[in-house]
Parts: sequence; structure tokens; C-alpha cells
Amino acid sequence: MLSKLEEVITEELKKINSRRTNFNSEKNIKDNDNASNLFGIALSGGGIRSAIINLGVLKIFNSVGILRKADYLSMVSGGSYIGGYIQSKLFENRQKDNPFNEIFGDDDISHFKNYGNYLSPGECIKKLLNKLRLLGAFVFSLAMNIVWVLSFFLLIYYLMYFPLASLSKYMFSINMVSSILWITTAIVFIWHFFFHGLRHYRLWSSNALNIIEGVLLIFIVFYLLSLDAGLFSIGSLSKHFNIQLSINLPQLLGYNEYICDSIITLFLFVATGFFSNPNILSIHRFYRDRLATAFLIKSGGIKKAVKIHELIPQCICEYKAPYPLINTCLNLSGSDDKFKGKKASDYFLLSPLYCGSTRTGYVESDSRHYNKITLATAIAASGAAVNPNMGRYTNSILAFVMSILNLKLGYWIFNPHKSNKCANIVWWPIYLISELLGKTDTTKRMVNISDGGHIENLGIYELLRRRVKLIIAIDAVADPEYEFSDLKNLVVRAKNELGINIKFRKNSGPELKIKPKPSNGYSESHFVIADIEELPCEEGEGVTKTGLLVYVKSSMKEPKTRWKNCNKPKRDSSYYYKTFHPTFPHESTMDQFFDEAQWTAYYNLGRFMAGDLLNIDVRNEKQLHRREKQLTNYAIDNWYNYFRQK
Repeated sequence: MLSKLEEVITEELKKINSRRTNFNSEKNIKDNDNASNLFGIALSGGGIRSAIINLGVLKIFNSVGILRKADYLSMVSGGSYIGGYIQSKLFENRQKDNPFNEIFGDDDISHFKNYGNYLSPGECIKKLLNKLRLLGAFVFSLAMNIVWVLSFFLLIYYLMYFPLASLSKYMFSINMVSSILWITTAIVFIWHFFFHGLRHYRLWSSNALNIIEGVLLIFIVFYLLSLDAGLFSIGSLSKHFNIQLSINLPQLLGYNEYICDSIITLFLFVATGFFSNPNILSIHRFYRDRLATAFLIKSGGIKKAVKIHELIPQCICEYKAPYPLINTCLNLSGSDDKFKGKKASDYFLLSPLYCGSTRTGYVESDSRHYNKITLATAIAASGAAVNPNMGRYTNSILAFVMSILNLKLGYWIFNPHKSNKCANIVWWPIYLISELLGKTDTTKRMVNISDGGHIENLGIYELLRRRVKLIIAIDAVADPEYEFSDLKNLVVRAKNELGINIKFRKNSGPELKIKPKPSNGYSESHFVIADIEELPCEEGEGVTKTGLLVYVKSSMKEPKTRWKNCNKPKRDSSYYYKTFHPTFPHESTMDQFFDEAQWTAYYNLGRFMAGDLLNIDVRNEKQLHRREKQLTNYAIDNWYNYFRQK
């Protein structure tokens, strides 16, 4: 049964209220209460870089009790890596009085450091084997993808052959066609190359000449598709593979062996179509398994993979984790909604209670087709940055090439709108062809989801939809020029789609406070505060302030003390790392292979960013412990007032 967004939020609030009663001792939230004290943390995209920075920030947050107070943990892409760790770890220790004491331990931090290069971790022989595994996964996924691609193009080849061969047989000889075609091509080519640039001999305009060349190109393609052309001729499949069909076939056009080939190709195309599941045959599964090994740490050995609907325990007294909102992008590049354009997309949510979007509706996460989705699959889909269809970044030509090369991290999931009517058996070429042509939509049984950053990369949007009063957002995306493009995208979407205005305080915008000063190359602050305002329904009415956005961005402040001396430089310092890597902390997201020094620099930066936000010198253990005691018992209202006065 489909649910609307309002119903989804209502059910979420019931679970949040139960958690508050049993664990957080906060006052309950009433449904649609705009004056509520909901608190959410948003973890941005950015791949492994984002995961490490967020790890450093959240470790400090956890030590002073902020993480425990969060009602929502909204995550996208790289933020989902560390968000998935928090959810799995808290779920594993749910029966303990305070499972938050079990996260971010020294063993887990060491594990994360060892898996900075999570796609091929290890040293020496182990690293070599992991690189071979990566290479093997890609090559064999490409080979398996070629099966359906080859059968598809062979089928088109044979379907086009008959009319072309028939035309050449009954109208004129193929030799005549060949002569005319190549002579015409040579004339056009020579004219364009040698004479078109001479003004006195320019018989055609460039536009007219290009049209002639385009039409000529079509004729060349059609000619080459004919087997009698000689080029690209593959011969008869039945001859190559010694296949003989004991079928009395009509002597159609005198091409009996190619009718046999067409039947063989059609059979292969249909039969393999039931097994061409891109969720299995693409590198999505390899990516998912690597993330699970690196971030979903299991104490005491390998255990059963947790499903997302299991994150809400049956015994509600064991529910102690912030409610997770795992953000992905629903690709609608083939949508028939002309107003939204050809690069349309929607926010597709994966969460313990419901999965879906406003476009498709929402279904319960423990329902048929959804009850087998694991946390590892969810975070892999949220971080599927490499995909033929990429929301607002979709490009038809790029989608075609990536589909052929099987560069697909995205996930095909049952359409919530049709999930009750869907059978388990899927004939995949319908969806593979739509992906190949960049024409995914919501009219079929399956829909395509990819990286949440393809629509909104900060993870803040879903929190704004829920009218969360206090939002702390960590922006760890690559932004070397400090253009704040993801923040600008959010501000525009929030105003146009939700009627919410994000208003930074006067003379305290991110361009002024966070963007490095030209004079010294450092930022004045790691964070800025914005008011969240609800726009009025009628002109003349005033705006209503509904909350605060604490926007924290990866940046470097000017050091106040010497971070390096002549005898013993602090090699774990972020400043030391930046000496040799000037683009730090905004190295390219394409780099997903962090070494130990790189990992340590980003991790420490995250800790310093959190310390700056909370007025804590994280290098001073005594001060850190003293502030922990002061802040641990802060309620959400205390934190709201703390940031409002910043």
C-alpha cells in the first residue's frame, strides 16, 4: 500500500518519540508541530574524503553528547559510508545501556585507517591480490555485459539486413550501389578538404555541405550493414558454430541461413535477458562489498548482513540510534513530464520504515521486494557516483558509453507505485536499453536510483522537509574554488520546492567567513549560521523563523601556534600535509585511494572543525574531557540556544 510523505513523517515521529522516552529524555514531538525541537545531522557526499572528515567531526560530537541527541541522521554518498557504520554499530550494541560508548573506539579508528584505500586495501601481497580482485571484477563484469549488448546489436543487424538485401536484389546490383556511394563520398570529401575554403569556388554554404555529409553518412551506415558489402561481415552464426536447425523454414528472399541466425540471436537475446541483472553483473556488487568490509564493521567475525528495515528493532526499547535518512537520486531522464525537462530527477529515500519518493509514493521497507535490501546495498546506492544516468548531470552520449562499458554503480529497484503488482521475475533488457539510451522513468516496474549527490549533495533537503529545528550540516565535498555550488543548489531548491528560505546572517555568509582570504590563503571560520525561515502564503505577510542551520565546511584556518619545529615536525598535522598537497582539503573526489598520511590529515581536520565549532582545543586532552563533562547533559534546546548565540 502506497503512503504519502505526510504519513511517512508521522510514522517517523512516533518512533522518534519512543526513542526520546526510552533513551534521550527529551520532550515528545507533536505531528506537524512547527515549533518542535527536532534535531538532525546531515553528512554530505564526497567519497572517502567525506567519510573521513565526517568521522573526525562525529567522534568529537559523540564525546560531548551531540550525536546521541540527534533525532535524524541524514546521509548522502560518502557521508553514507560513515553513517552506515554508526547505524550498524549502534544496532549491534542496541541491548547495551548506552551503545554510543561503543562507537569510534581505537580499534575501529585503526580499521578505518587501514581501509583508506578501501577498493584495494592492504600491503604487499594482500594489496596485490586486492588490485587483482578489482581488475577481475571490472573485466568480467564488462564481459558479462557484452553478452546482452552483443545479442541486442546482432538482433538489430539481422532485422535490418533483410530489407536492405531485398532492396539491393530487386532494384539494382550491390556493385552499382558500392560504386556510386564511394565515388560520391570521395567527391564530397575532396571538395570539402581542398576547395570549400576557396571563396571563389564555394558552391555550397557550410550548413548545406554538412547536411549533404550527414545524409551521405546514413547511406554509408546502411550500406555497411548489408552483408554483401563485405566490410564488417560476420558470416552465418550457424556456420561458425556448426548449428543446424531441423526446422522447415520458408525460402524467404533466398537467405535461409540468415533466418536461422536471426532465430538463434532472438533466442539468445530473450533467454539471457532474464539473467542480465545489472545489480549483480555490474560493478555495483563489488562496490557494495568493499564498502561493507571497510565501514560496516562486525565485531566477533562475519555476521548476517543487517537489512534496513531491521534498524528499527522489534523491541522498541532497544531503538537508540538516530533515525537514518539514506538519500539517493531517482533518475527520470526519460520522463514524459515535459515541464520538468529531460534531466528531471526526484529525491528517493531509503530508510527503516519507508522507501520511495513523492513521485512514486512510499512503501513500507519490510514489504515485498524491499525487505531484502541491506544497509550495505543502501549506502552503495547512495554513493553510486559513477552511473549512466546521473540526475541533473545526465548526458545521453556519456550514458551510452558508460552502459556499453558497464560502468554502473547505480541500483535498479522495484517501483513503489507498482511494487504490489510486480512479479519477482524481471526481463532486464527493457531496463538496460532504457539505461543505454538515457531514458529511465517511472512508467515501468523498476526504477533506477544513483548517488544522492546527483540531486542534492548535502543531505539537508530531507531534514528541511521534516521541519527540523536544528540542523548541523558537514559539507565535505570537493570545492577547491569555494564556489559553494552544492549549498547554492540547496538554497534554490528549498525556496522553490519547499517554500523555505535559508538566510545567512549579515556579514557572516560563507563567502565572507569560510572562503579563504586572498591575503593569507586561510579561512576565517570553519562554519557559519543561517536562519531557516518559512515563506508566507500571501504577499505582505512576514516570514516565520523555524530553525537554525549550522553549516560546517572543510576548510583551513590560519594556525595560531607553530605547527612544526626544526627538530621534530608533527607529521600527523593537516598543515604539514598541506605543505606537499596545496589542494588539501579539496583534493579530487576521483581519488578514492587514500594512503595513511592523507587519511590522517583529513581525519584530524574533521576533529579540528568540530573543536572550532564547540570552542574546544582537541589537542588538549584535559580541556577536551572538561568540556565533555560540561556539554554531555545538554538538551536539544540548550544546543539550539548555544548555536543561535554564535
